[in-house]
Amino acid sequence: MRLTKTGITLFFITVFFITCKPPENSILPYSVGGVDEIVVVLEKVDSTSALFLALDESLGATFGGTPQGERRFNILYTDLDGLNKTFIRHRNIVFIGTLAQQTNFTKFISDLIGEQNKGKVFSSNATFFLTRKDVWSKPQYIETIVAANDSLLIDGIGNTLTSLIDRTSERELLKIRSNQYLPGENKDVEALLLDKHQIQMRIPSDYKMLGSSNNNFIFLRKSTIDQSTAIMIWYEPYYSADQLTPEYAIKKRDSLGTLYEGSNVPESFMTSEHRFPFRVDTINYNGDFAIETRGLWRLVNDFMGGSFINYWIYDKKNNRIIYMDGYTYAPDLKKRPIIRELQSILTTMKPI
Repeated sequence: MRLTKTGITLFFITVFFITCKPPENSILPYSVGGVDEIVVVLEKVDSTSALFLALDESLGATFGGTPQGERRFNILYTDLDGLNKTFIRHRNIVFIGTLAQQTNFTKFISDLIGEQNKGKVFSSNATFFLTRKDVWSKPQYIETIVAANDSLLIDGIGNTLTSLIDRTSERELLKIRSNQYLPGENKDVEALLLDKHQIQMRIPSDYKMLGSSNNNFIFLRKSTIDQSTAIMIWYEPYYSADQLTPEYAIKKRDSLGTLYEGSNVPESFMTSEHRFPFRVDTINYNGDFAIETRGLWRLVNDFMGGSFINYWIYDKKNNRIIYMDGYTYAPDLKKRPIIRELQSILTTMKPI
């Protein structure tokens, strides 16, 4: 995401505490906390304050592409008392505040960032962002957003949170990915993708290849008692920049859904839900141009639907377009965690 300047010049500093770990660090307890969950520690949790509203607008933004408008992160707001009683071992903790007054909270933040950085906070007239790791548990990520006064903090919070969101999202995706492959990998499908399709990709062991797969189309599905999740991989030669658009990608999604996905109801087939907006982002996918789209799908002539995420990638090395789509039918479950799991799988793909 692009950082922009608004009003004043923002000054970001990331401090990485890379030192020899003391012996006691090896006995830190394991961290706790759900995936995509952040504890935000404030001096006072006031849901009507300008700071809280700014935080909730950014950190509490919706994920996009889910029927119920699920939030991007699970945010747990607390003060120092709540931190010490409940959240001290949490994996992701963010302290946000100012050094304007002498309180227990400002003393805590001052000790956390150190005297040298405390002086820089006052001299720079800007918002500072500092990072520490494995303070009270491990793995643990402590982020501190601090300014000299409330005005500077509010002015700089937006761009600072953009950086925090991107970093936390990527870090949590790695954790999700590690969980996905704990049961093992489908080595047969991985070998087929590599040998016949020049695609290197990690496939969890519970995904099975369906018989409708063919020369340039691979169809995988995982079914459990409460959900069905599928992955489609398809590619075609690149011949025009017209292929590199969100509209083209959705059109291809709908054509594949018509051909390969349906239910026991006659003449049922999958289509994207065009009555709701898609979340579209242009991204750099391992050096290649790509489009990421999240949205909803439904079955025509039936009453099934759910969420999807897909990637439309220009494979410059092989002069082709690779399309990957993951979608789920899980009527009784939250969709964001499932889509994040699919994202963790799809983003392991590398053209060979």
